[in-house]
Amino acid sequence: MYVQDFMPTTVTTVTPDTLVRTAYQVMRDTQIRHLPVVTNEGTLVGIITDRDIRRAAASDVPHLAEHELLSLLAQLRVQDIMTPEVVTVGGTTPLREAGQMLLQKKFGCLPVVHANHTLAGIITVTDLLRASIDQYEAGGLMRVISMMHTQVITVTPEMSLAEVQRLMRDNHIRHIPVVSGPGYQRLVGMITDRDIREAAPSPATTLTRGEIAYQMATTSVKTCMTQEVVCIGPEAEMVQAARLLVQRRIGCLPVVDHATLVGVVTEIDCLRAFLQTASDA
Repeated sequence: MYVQDFMPTTVTTVTPDTLVRTAYQVMRDTQIRHLPVVTNEGTLVGIITDRDIRRAAASDVPHLAEHELLSLLAQLRVQDIMTPEVVTVGGTTPLREAGQMLLQKKFGCLPVVHANHTLAGIITVTDLLRASIDQYEAGGLMRVISMMHTQVITVTPEMSLAEVQRLMRDNHIRHIPVVSGPGYQRLVGMITDRDIREAAPSPATTLTRGEIAYQMATTSVKTCMTQEVVCIGPEAEMVQAARLLVQRRIGCLPVVDHATLVGVVTEIDCLRAFLQTASDA
């Protein structure tokens, strides 16, 4: 199987001159985290992610006055913060090779280019999972308990969004289970970086940095967390986890045993399980 057989060819893109706040709004409207940057001729020249935008919006330039900093952020263009050296694949790249690249580089997607470096499509971890699920419908894939992360960072409903942001940034994660009860082991919700983005003011806001910081420090997790959480048991097969992630369009599943949180499993874990099984076959 090849990348061209599963890649979406209709790709949302921006140009280098696009305003950063416009790119941010495009991501919010389309619920995507990566935007290829192309010229008017369709040549790929970079990629911008929601993390790039958050990093730019949170940057601190001590010698600038607050109003000057806000003005600077409002004028930033995609070319100022994009990654220009983009790892790409071709349409005839085998899916397994693309999957190994995503695991090794810890990327969420790979732009697909023609020989002249014009954009042909994009392949994501979700696309690879979707392509792999049917191969293992009959079983034989390892179980969740063998791939899940048992050292799980959690938060409580009363914690502030500012605290959660720091945890996500410091630990390079995008999903955190919300727990309560004795020993803080009962799963009561899930909060993601997208939840926080939607609760936070837009980069185009007229609020001062102090007002934004106050709002994030005084808004609790329980006001924006997902309460109806999709979860899975430790004895389920990884193919079941992958199917849930793809169908529900989520990146992480809490693993629950007798109402107690025992771990989490992610899209990347599922991809690793598929590739490992394919290598062992």
